[in-house]
Amino acid sequence: MKILVLLLLSFLTILSQPNIKIESDTSKVNFHIETLSIGLTIDSCSSEGIEMFPSDRIFPKFYADGTVHQTSLSKNTYTRRYIGSLGGVQKILQFYFKKKLVQLSIGATVYSSLVRQPDILEVQTAGYFVDFHVDMKLSESFILRSGYGHYSAHLVDDGLSVLQIESINYAKDYFPVLLAYNNNAIKTSFYGGFRFDTYTIPEKNKRWNFQIGFQGGDFQLTNYMKLYGAVDIKFKQEVAFATTQSYQIGLKFWEQGSSAIRFAYTYRTGIEDRGQFYKNRVSLSLVSLYFDF
Repeated sequence: MKILVLLLLSFLTILSQPNIKIESDTSKVNFHIETLSIGLTIDSCSSEGIEMFPSDRIFPKFYADGTVHQTSLSKNTYTRRYIGSLGGVQKILQFYFKKKLVQLSIGATVYSSLVRQPDILEVQTAGYFVDFHVDMKLSESFILRSGYGHYSAHLVDDGLSVLQIESINYAKDYFPVLLAYNNNAIKTSFYGGFRFDTYTIPEKNKRWNFQIGFQGGDFQLTNYMKLYGAVDIKFKQEVAFATTQSYQIGLKFWEQGSSAIRFAYTYRTGIEDRGQFYKNRVSLSLVSLYFDF
């Protein structure tokens, strides 16, 4: 087990003591890592602190974000459109590195947009997300997230035949840097950071994405039900830093650690989350059921 952990420590050292310059031009991205000194031994990570498949996440899930890893079903009250997702995050390994708690996880989710017709359910788009998360608890309140991920968006058969538009090649490889602050006194999390796309099509040189938000409240209504609110705002360079804004209010049922069932209303406005329509603007009024685990 210690050998497995040591394979990851070089990357974690970059997270904890980085001195990285990123230069980009129209054809490539060069990474220059300067003055990186890594002195690692077996004793850097105590075997007593290693836990396989931890039960709870240390980094908060962004409830209002329309592209997080989750299993859910949403209905747009304005139209016959449904948004379904199937997936989640599997916590793999948890250990202490330089006295800081680190959690490794893998997320995978498929998002689909569906339109209900009188005699058929049309599946129009599919988006595939895969992420490797590296989370580090810097203190009791602050948690850092980085890692690497991939996203691709597609028109499926019904989308091609019904919408009668040409599919585009839309894909991203990226690494995020996000910081979350948990205020336990008011039961609220605040977060913000960026995502840098190391590979991006069709907009090849517009790589930056920024994200801010907060969520919380968790007002206890009954022994098994809580009321909460959440806001998420994303800025995307590929559309001149226009925003996707999501405002959510909902109920949590039978919450245990990071697991719960949620029923929520979300108003989402701005740039489409679906990559095939990344230049379009939408206003969605969503009623949703979420399964958090």
